[in-house]
Amino acid sequence: MRKINLKDYIAKSKAPDPMKLGKLLDIEYPYPVKDSILTLLFSRELKLNGAELVKQQALALKIEACKEDEVLLEDAEWQRLKLAIDTCTGFNRQDVELVTRINEAEVVEVEPKK
Repeated sequence: MRKINLKDYIAKSKAPDPMKLGKLLDIEYPYPVKDSILTLLFSRELKLNGAELVKQQALALKIEACKEDEVLLEDAEWQRLKLAIDTCTGFNRQDVELVTRINEAEVVEVEPKK
């Protein structure tokens, strides 16, 4: 299993200063990790067929339902998420932490319940 950190993090960027034309302000804002993962799972770039869409929805529901800061994913679920990261394009600097969390997700050994 893989453990994914779903907690939002602080992203940094620059934005135009409305008071000084041509100047930029350093801004910080919470990066919505869970929502970003859900968006990636249903990207048109993945070209999901009907069966894949249903599996993607099951994974999305699991992530949405998670009330903790971390979610445990089966290897096949993590592979679906990893495929989305590897397939989708257009990432920017604010996405580095998200991509790193998925690519370097901790492997966790889980004992079956008896």
